Amino acid sequence: MGIPIRQQASVARYILGQKMRGIKRYPLVLMLEPLFRCNLACAGCGKIDYPDEILNQRMSKEDCLSAIDECGAPIVSIAGGEPLVHKEMPEIVEG
Repeated sequence: MGIPIRQQASVARYILGQKMRGIKRYPLVLMLEPLFRCNLACAGCGKIDYPDEILNQRMSKEDCLSAIDECGAPIVSIAGGEPLVHKEMPEIVEG
């Protein structure tokens, strides 16, 4: 699947802006992990071995949105255990 022209232009504008300001290191992609829990049991994955108190930790919608704003990266990749298990995922994606 190709990357839309609008997204390519947005990322190019961001990179050029950083270079024009003389900033050598800047975030390009934020890997957001709003939760650790996963409803799968994939072979070789060690996440299911963690205790429940670790697996049940999750970021609130407000925490996710503030992390995105603080980072300032033009691309946000939502990863983690299984992001669709998070109850507020539609609101996080909209934000």
